[in-house]
Amino acid sequence: MNKIDIIDIDGNKINVYGIYYISNNNYYFIYSKGEHDNDNHVIFYVVKILQEVTNGVSGPAPTGYLIGLRINDENEYSLVKNDITNIINDKESNAGESVRYLDLSMLNNLKIKDNRTFKLGIDTYNKIFNNSNNVVNNTNITTNNYDELVKENEILKQKVEELNKKIELIKEIVN
Repeated sequence: MNKIDIIDIDGNKINVYGIYYISNNNYYFIYSKGEHDNDNHVIFYVVKILQEVTNGVSGPAPTGYLIGLRINDENEYSLVKNDITNIINDKESNAGESVRYLDLSMLNNLKIKDNRTFKLGIDTYNKIFNNSNNVVNNTNITTNNYDELVKENEILKQKVEELNKKIELIKEIVN
């Protein structure tokens, strides 16, 4: 299953599509809420997975929770971007796995503290999640796109009507 409940930066529990993997002895989680921009790109988030610790009397102690943190080191982020490219290539070519995927259920209720974002086309988004034996329901994306197109169409119709009225006025003035 590619969907999991996480706790976002604002403390809200949300259900997201994601990929959990290990690379270079670090754990990473790439996920999407299904949001997209005006250019039809899906917004993705990536975090490094660590164990949450709290300051106790005897020093740092694990809380038992996993947290997702922003990847601040640019060298590490370059490696993650390379992993993302490899994941996409794996999914597109149905080739072997260039990263080691982990069970997503291990991240249930993961706390996201901070993240980095990147965007990919909807086709790539579909390939990433559909090729892992799970069909991603794109109803929200399609519905959002359709609703936006309907609104844009209505606005354009109004503008065309206004322009046609102006053209008629200009024609009357000229004649």
